[in-house]
Amino acid sequence: MKILKQYIFSLTLLALLIMQVSCKKSFLEIEPKGSLIARETKDYEQILNASYLASTFTASIYMGDEVAAQQEYFSGASLRVQRLFKYEDRVYQADELPNEITEEAGYIRRLYLYNKIINEVMDSKEGTEQQKNGILAEAKAGRAICNFMFLSDFSTPYNAATAAIDLGIPELTKADVTLTNFSRLTQKENYELIIKDLTEAIPNLGPLVHRRKISKLAAYFYLARIHMAMGNYGAATTELDAAFLERSKANIPLAIYDYNLVLDPNGVGTWFPSNGFYLSGIPQAANNTETIYNIEASSFQFGSANTFVYSPETAQSFSSTDKRPVLYDPVEFFGAKTFPLAMRRPTVFFTPIGPSLPDLYLMRSECRARANDLSGAVADVQVLREKRMSAAEATVPAATASNQQELVKFILKERTREFAFTGLRWLDMRRLSVDPIYKTEVDSRHQMYKDDGQIVNEYTLDPRRFALKFGERMLNESKGLQENL
Repeated sequence: MKILKQYIFSLTLLALLIMQVSCKKSFLEIEPKGSLIARETKDYEQILNASYLASTFTASIYMGDEVAAQQEYFSGASLRVQRLFKYEDRVYQADELPNEITEEAGYIRRLYLYNKIINEVMDSKEGTEQQKNGILAEAKAGRAICNFMFLSDFSTPYNAATAAIDLGIPELTKADVTLTNFSRLTQKENYELIIKDLTEAIPNLGPLVHRRKISKLAAYFYLARIHMAMGNYGAATTELDAAFLERSKANIPLAIYDYNLVLDPNGVGTWFPSNGFYLSGIPQAANNTETIYNIEASSFQFGSANTFVYSPETAQSFSSTDKRPVLYDPVEFFGAKTFPLAMRRPTVFFTPIGPSLPDLYLMRSECRARANDLSGAVADVQVLREKRMSAAEATVPAATASNQQELVKFILKERTREFAFTGLRWLDMRRLSVDPIYKTEVDSRHQMYKDDGQIVNEYTLDPRRFALKFGERMLNESKGLQENL
């Protein structure tokens, strides 16, 4: 991984040099040999504050079964994205490193910085033990989130029966660009380490004070998401209950927007008018009251603005008064044609993929339904639905509300409606694909449409493609790294 290591180090160094110039006081020293030195506790805090998570055209956005494609515009998408949509074995060319490794704010680079903080901050100067423990806790939580994202891209879905032998990801716990051994742990080992990091972090994390700062609430949220990925819904419920207790301690506003108002051009606090690209009043991430911890994926490309739409099945799942389709455009970008079969394209430039209040409610709703707490599950899902559509349609139908399996399916569909084009449906597909009861809720097909609504191509998901391949170049540069099948 010689090139990869140099790439990570040089860009990390560049980012920190930029920070050094832009801050009023220098907090990093570059030794003559080029070593990166942070000495005081505040130095590590500033490294941490600059190490927010983001993603560029993350693979999961294009792989969910809520996504369809328009043939007329498909060639405008990048080759990587075309291959992701087609569920192809090869995503990267032989001379390419995975975007997940090389992107500017991706999880691999952040692992380097989080590990540096974890391994050094307790020996830093001038800070109090409380400050150091707080910084250490945020870095451990950040490392856990990064590793979970890494696992979700490059390993198959967690199966308790085989997790002790299924390949996970390498254990990266050192900020060392000279590492040469990248042997993969088992999934069981990976998940244990991730849970350990988050569990150890929680006592020293604080309440939510900023949407780019990892809080105790965000950590409980991720523990719940990870337990759900492992099929352990009882443990997830415990973490979600703890998260709801933390919600009341937040020092910044947390609330679900009422789309009946903000997506009504004449409503109170409306997000209209449209500026030609998207609704001009949509709040910035730092002020979005639904956001618990802001992780964004850049998702808009001019060349493929009309390529991807949500599927006809997704379109048909929205009720007549549901306002969520207003967030998508039924008309071509820079064009006049309307997409067929009520399909719509996303309009946002940056897609939120991190912890959110709607996700918190839907996660707990699903866990409650799985535990046969049907009234609790209905109450949670209706909290969201009442903010998305008319009161009459927000009510869960009685026949569904009284049937455990039908209610779980209903909540899963609600998740698809709420989180289209965020990549969260792909995470749901992963865990559902190994669920003995609900694996039928995964549609393993992607369809491509002509502009008259006719299907011209269909691509079927091979379960092995729940794990991306690393590619030839990464394998050649990484000692001990095994490729996915």
